[in-house]
Amino acid sequence: MINLPSDYKQRMQRLLGEDFPKYEKALLDPPSRGLLINTKKVTEESFDRLFAFHTEPISYFSKGRRLLSDEKVGGDPLYAAGLYYMQDPGAMSSVAALPEIKGRVLDVAAAPGGKTIAAALSSEDVFVVANEINFSRAKILMQNVERLGLKNVAVTSLAPKDFGKYTPESFDLIIADLPCSGEGMFRKEPAALAAWNENINAMNAERQKDILKGILPALKKGGTLLYSTCTYAVEENEEIVLFLMREFGMALLSPREEVFAATAPGVSVKGEDLSLTRRFYPFIQAGEGQFFALLKKPSEALYTTKSIPTKLSVNEEKRVKEFTDRYVEGSIGVINKQGDDYYAVSPVARTLPLRYLSEGVRLGTLSGGKFLPHHNLFTAFGGAFKNKENLSLTDPRLNDYLRGLEIDAKEAADGYVAILVEGYPLGGGKNVGGRIKNHYPKGLRNH
Repeated sequence: MINLPSDYKQRMQRLLGEDFPKYEKALLDPPSRGLLINTKKVTEESFDRLFAFHTEPISYFSKGRRLLSDEKVGGDPLYAAGLYYMQDPGAMSSVAALPEIKGRVLDVAAAPGGKTIAAALSSEDVFVVANEINFSRAKILMQNVERLGLKNVAVTSLAPKDFGKYTPESFDLIIADLPCSGEGMFRKEPAALAAWNENINAMNAERQKDILKGILPALKKGGTLLYSTCTYAVEENEEIVLFLMREFGMALLSPREEVFAATAPGVSVKGEDLSLTRRFYPFIQAGEGQFFALLKKPSEALYTTKSIPTKLSVNEEKRVKEFTDRYVEGSIGVINKQGDDYYAVSPVARTLPLRYLSEGVRLGTLSGGKFLPHHNLFTAFGGAFKNKENLSLTDPRLNDYLRGLEIDAKEAADGYVAILVEGYPLGGGKNVGGRIKNHYPKGLRNH
């Protein structure tokens, strides 16, 4: 039994009324687990056929599944191949609420990456800047983006206010899933319960307002703000929405009907009807607590883009393309350089004056005149690789590969080779005389 703080319990009793016993009972259930299907790599139907664990569809998000097994999936080859991302079903509800996602998206507090990934999967025409101010968490975000092989995501580690300062009116959508008191996570994260006190809501509300004031200039006129938290506190939720409406003239938008039906209406504040804001409760749908609101910035967009040139020389580009032309079918797009690494970048990224940690797909480096491919090249372009070794889920070589061992080549020619599992990119290696030297990253290997 979760021992709720008395002040918190009294407030939730006032907030929920006759539904409070349902909420309290839901806290006795184990946390729900969910996953997002990476539809950039696999169709929903093919995933359901291949996935070994028992799931059920999530009514408000076609790419989502509720995981009904309590088994760990970290060692699953399909997970390693980036065919899905683990995410709480409640956390899925906010991005799922958007009627459409298009153009340039900023996820301002993106780690570990669930909302970034959901936005990136929504359309071929979407480009996401995933920002995380905490550098160690930004590296985790990069790893998740690389594992899924997403080509339309760039990662930054900047202060939120930097976007308002350096990229004014540049984003069609800003996702602001901001730090909060975490009341919706009490069942799943005991640390959030232990850290709660009667002053934490007001403290977080001020921090949330400061972040929003810093990032709103980066939103295009007529653009959409998705504001979300994982708390139930009115001070951090509806009162923040009212602040945005009254201080910045923003207007509430209605979420998609499927999400509307799976959530409870927001609380009215100071006579303002805020029922279009939504609350995700575990007694309505299995998942942890969430609050979200969709708001439109006033007026129509007047933004024009300005191209920023790439940073690599003609000779460098030629040497990188010699490798990619030899091994990859079709074009990999614009090539750019960051530090010692070469990236296949979205042209959209080149119109934003930002310092990226990862600007797209990390292709590799040049060393002594030779191009050395990065794991991300295989996760993103492995399906288009000319030289492949495809492993089935029952092939004993699959476990050896995931452990970092050399494996026999049965179909691949000599040279660099993409390793696939059931036809989906897993990683890479180099075939020399019928033995594939393993290039699967050491930090990802099974032990």
